[in-house]
Amino acid sequence: MSNHKYSIITVCLNAITHIHRTAESLTQQNYTNFEWIVIDGGSTDGTLDILEEYKDLISVLVSEPDKGIYDAMNKGILHAKGQDLLFLNAGDSLYDPKTLSSLDRSSNFELIVGNLFLTQTRTVRESPQLLPRDFLLKVMLPHQATFFNRDIFDKYGYFDTSYRIAGDYEMFSRLIQKYKVSYTHVPDIIANFDETGISSNDNFRHLRKKENHRVRWKYFPRYRYSLKSIRQVVRNFTK
Repeated sequence: MSNHKYSIITVCLNAITHIHRTAESLTQQNYTNFEWIVIDGGSTDGTLDILEEYKDLISVLVSEPDKGIYDAMNKGILHAKGQDLLFLNAGDSLYDPKTLSSLDRSSNFELIVGNLFLTQTRTVRESPQLLPRDFLLKVMLPHQATFFNRDIFDKYGYFDTSYRIAGDYEMFSRLIQKYKVSYTHVPDIIANFDETGISSNDNFRHLRKKENHRVRWKYFPRYRYSLKSIRQVVRNFTK
């Protein structure tokens, strides 16, 4: 068994209908040098009963109220002992049993980004081989298919908990635009993405646009003078 250890971090809240999907994908991995860290926000729907069935798989289980998704993800980072961290939220799952064993860890890239399978549309979202300039202005990288080197959080900071829905977008923009971290793409599909989460919910569309605008204003100077930016500023003042 390779001595390279992964930390799989799952945050959840009342995810009784989804959490088993995540857990089962981990039980099927033929690479076993990983830890599963589950940060539960204080579920009351039976999620903890499901997690009890996987207690031998779970390295760390925290169940307590938190300040949102990114606060929970930060808690997971604090517990992580692996060299690379993957954030696989409730309902998301590793693509197949060879997902972890097929990764080449001979390199020392700070971000290793693969492809994502979208479960509802049955399509594959491919990440770029190289990141074009200002790529993140239009396209989001998938945190479910990204392995973060553990050291980057100590170097460049944790998730910004002032965001409710775009904290992962802010993290990617900070790492890539501000700190120019090293990036590599692997051609494998890493994860199945549950498209029913908060980031895909139309009820949060206004908040998503508002927070995305905030990220773009901060990390992409040329965006500030775009028509799209001006429109969003007007919306923010009128709503």
